[in-house]
Amino acid sequence: MTGRILRFGIAGLAAAAMLMSIPAAEAADMRAAKKEGKILWYSSMSLPITQAVCKRFNAKKTGVTCVAHRSGSGKLYRRYLQEAKGGIYKADVFHTSNLGHFLNMKDKKHLVKYVPKGTGNFNPKFKTDHGFWTIFRASMLVPFYNPKKVKASEAPKSWADLVDPKWKGRIVHSHPSYSGFVTNGMINIVKMHGWDYYKKMAALKPKIMQSALAGIPIVATGEADVGAGTVLYGLFAAINKGEPLKIVIPTDGVPLVTSPSGVLSKAPHPNAARVFTDFMFSKENMQFLADNFLHVGHPGVKYPKGLPGLSEMNLLAISGKELKKKNKPTRKRFRKLFGV
Repeated sequence: MTGRILRFGIAGLAAAAMLMSIPAAEAADMRAAKKEGKILWYSSMSLPITQAVCKRFNAKKTGVTCVAHRSGSGKLYRRYLQEAKGGIYKADVFHTSNLGHFLNMKDKKHLVKYVPKGTGNFNPKFKTDHGFWTIFRASMLVPFYNPKKVKASEAPKSWADLVDPKWKGRIVHSHPSYSGFVTNGMINIVKMHGWDYYKKMAALKPKIMQSALAGIPIVATGEADVGAGTVLYGLFAAINKGEPLKIVIPTDGVPLVTSPSGVLSKAPHPNAARVFTDFMFSKENMQFLADNFLHVGHPGVKYPKGLPGLSEMNLLAISGKELKKKNKPTRKRFRKLFGV
């Protein structure tokens, strides 16, 4: 009996020690994060939403301050590689819309494994089995038009309709070298319609913008009548603010663009980066993204009325390997065809 009591006592003490060690370990990570004091977030999400996420995190007063640098996916990727080449490591968390870039960064050991807390029950399409990144958000590339300039009966219904000669001088297109969304969309469109599609598009002499979001105000103000593709979340937000714009859900398919986020292996503030990443994927922040018309992996969020669901569209998706393979050739071909 004494032996049994002794064994029970030792086991109980061991269990208690384990329970006590869990919050202590978490506190140690938070203490380290507070000591680091900040994180620098490279993000390709729209500037207002990027800034809002940082502001909401900072309002938590964790002792860690979020500082964001927002730019297009391609520009952020090139910036990071240039900094890394010079042995300069500023960024802690990296988030863009080009999965091919993440594959390259994983291969070059620029990313470290980190699975954000609470993501175990996320939609499987938003998770990875390797843990080097998690999909932070998703949206779609869609055409759009100004209903004050274009009648509904004359509006495009498909990607193929956008290269009709009637749109010459009336259309805006964004640049794939800047925008990961546009690169992804172009690869999908070329798979459907071939490069002849973009030869026809170039003949229309479109206004060329950088960001996929940059075409929205151009069409809203009437500088162009039609947009050859923008991100659905930005377009939906502009429409909700009263801008004269209409969404086109193309009958020939809608490119789905998933946007990963990962912790950088050379992050100068590694503990703070993990604390911020946990906040990024929290239900609170996932709901904030959904409120701003983005699709997320959290199963508990509610979407705004009127936002098309993933199941409501003929979604087109390409693998990360295909995106990685076709990234540079797509940008190079675009520059040659459009002269920019």
